[in-house]
Amino acid sequence: MSFDIALTDKLALFVEDMRRGEIECLPPCINASEAAFSVENGKVRYALGALKGVGEKAMEALVTEREMNGPFKSLDDFAERIDPRLLNRRQIESLAASGAFDAIAPDRAAVHASAETILAHAASAADQRNSGQGGLFGGGSSAMAPIRLTKAEAWSLAQRMAAERDSFGFYFSAHPVDSHRHILEANKAKTFAQLADLPMPAEGRAGAVMAALVEDVRWRTSAKGRRYLMATLSDSSGQFQASIFDDDASAAVEAAAKAQTCGLLTVELDKRPGDELPRVAIKRFQPLETLAKRTRLQMEVRVPSATLVPAIARELSNVGGGGGLVRLFLPLSTGGEAIVVAGRDFALDAELQARIERIAGEGVSTFPCRNRRDSPSSASG
Repeated sequence: MSFDIALTDKLALFVEDMRRGEIECLPPCINASEAAFSVENGKVRYALGALKGVGEKAMEALVTEREMNGPFKSLDDFAERIDPRLLNRRQIESLAASGAFDAIAPDRAAVHASAETILAHAASAADQRNSGQGGLFGGGSSAMAPIRLTKAEAWSLAQRMAAERDSFGFYFSAHPVDSHRHILEANKAKTFAQLADLPMPAEGRAGAVMAALVEDVRWRTSAKGRRYLMATLSDSSGQFQASIFDDDASAAVEAAAKAQTCGLLTVELDKRPGDELPRVAIKRFQPLETLAKRTRLQMEVRVPSATLVPAIARELSNVGGGGGLVRLFLPLSTGGEAIVVAGRDFALDAELQARIERIAGEGVSTFPCRNRRDSPSSASG
């Protein structure tokens, strides 16, 4: 399968259309996906063969092996059953980056870094198999030392998203704007898909607030000879186009395109009769990084057990130098809970929240300080 830009765009639109239609698209999985897109309990499972650089024929052989000899139990089992002549480092890396190995090896960074090790293990296993066993993939196991994954630092949310984009050709499970969801919630920003579904006023124009990544820009000239900027943007619901006529907004969007950064958009929507989607005109662009630095944040962590506090403290020790307040809500043996202010100078973002959620569970929230009493400079603890 050739992955040119047009095909990547079609895949992105396919997934986007499913999500707009509220059809869940499950991630690729070596133990659940087919080589082509498939339906699983009313949901669509992403195709292994649709990942960039993996090869549809190799994925068909992988699925055949799985169907004949059962799901892959581990990376060792996977390596001992594949034909190393049909998979290369780039294919293993693409599968790892997409999360296809998550069911048997969830550390994507380590698996990605160990592609050569996995292939070497596969080559050794192939040498030990009987030479008469044909086929693209072979069954049976060999007595071999287990694979030792390369030590690699766990991917941050941003690195995970970038790796997925390399594998899918577009953002799949998360989008860069998600890293600033506290800013989006505070400004009541909506996605393009949400705005597209809203009824338009009688005059056909409406103001709105969005957040998006600026992917590309190009200058154009209108029929009346006016020069304007046309931008390609994306958010978690998909890709869309927007025009910018204001000079200040044009300069900000053009700079964001060069840096590949996200911004909060003040826009005007125009949906004319016959249009399926509204046209977007950007009136103002504010970089989300800049807004994040200006916004005083607080994080509340509901800790299910005091034994988790040291692990949370270690995470917080690496993010000083900001203006964020962190409160821990700890259960008391006598009932109720104690509120402990862990500090007032943390650099809070979605990345830190995700790491603490891995420790404490889902009871973690980050939001702008609502008033003077909540602000880090005046909180008491």
